[in-house]
Amino acid sequence: MEMQMNHATACCHLCRSLLGWRALSCVLLGLLAGCEQPRAAAQNSMLSIDQCGSAYSYERVPQRAISHDSNITEMLLFLGLRDRLVGYSGFSAEKGTNATVLEMLKPVANLSTLNLNFETILGTQADIVVAGWGYGFREGKMTPKLLKEYGIDSYVITESCVRVGAQKSISLQDTLLDLRNLARIFDVESATHTRISQLESARADLAGQTTPLKNRPRVFVYDSGTKVPLTSGVFATPQAIVELAGGRNIFEDIQSSWVHASWEAVVERNPEWIVIIDYRTPNAQGKIDFLLQKAGLEDVEAIRKKQFLVIPYAEATPSPYNIMQAQRLAKALHPQLDIKIQDPMSLLQ
Repeated sequence: MEMQMNHATACCHLCRSLLGWRALSCVLLGLLAGCEQPRAAAQNSMLSIDQCGSAYSYERVPQRAISHDSNITEMLLFLGLRDRLVGYSGFSAEKGTNATVLEMLKPVANLSTLNLNFETILGTQADIVVAGWGYGFREGKMTPKLLKEYGIDSYVITESCVRVGAQKSISLQDTLLDLRNLARIFDVESATHTRISQLESARADLAGQTTPLKNRPRVFVYDSGTKVPLTSGVFATPQAIVELAGGRNIFEDIQSSWVHASWEAVVERNPEWIVIIDYRTPNAQGKIDFLLQKAGLEDVEAIRKKQFLVIPYAEATPSPYNIMQAQRLAKALHPQLDIKIQDPMSLLQ
């Protein structure tokens, strides 16, 4: 039995390296059971999905996935795909990953706390890498094109496309689109339809409460930085969270994702609330202490009233938790509203 399995694995490697993982090649070798599952004939054996403006085709249903970064890994866990994860990467201690997520990942290999490693990917026999530009993928280094040359598929999250091309806007609908796309790629649409619909309903319900509001408190998103602050422009996920929560990002006029602003601009725009991204050092409380003590900020309304809300890194980047964080922020900005806060992972039960 062991010899048969080793033979199957070796031949599947041959399929991958020489024939681009084509299911027909594996059939001709009589080893389909040892390779990835081809798509059903009803799907025309091909699935095409738009990624950053270009069509990407998937010939088979992935069985051995790698995810990069905590937020993207949360997407796969939300879709019930833990058993198809052969590893994850990009989980550094400074990202403060959700305890529920860490518990769910105990059976899965932690491949790296830093960047994607090509040799490691090959060693896992992965058939797909789920990541994004700036979330594991970088031009000239790890790219979907490079993976494809070795027969490994990829999926690029929508929010990250702004790093390689023009983007019209950002919305939490982008995260929902990623979840639907991944459900199609992994052939779990039926199994995940209800939970994705519930997440969409939660987004729509919150939008129904906050969209009509005329009073939209000014919000400063503070990621890090002492000399100059790193914050969210109009194309980073916090922009979508703040907007859905019924607030206004004070740097929404900056046509970029994560950007450096100035303390003078923060003072001039006078935020009423400050969203602290719990990421890197110091921790969230350390960042709050810094802001409270920083000379020149004492007259900023959010500083005077000590109005802060902390969001972990993974939930301030594309994740099933984005809507929950928008609910939390909306409850802080608009206490008169009856807003329910729901943990997305509870939808798996």
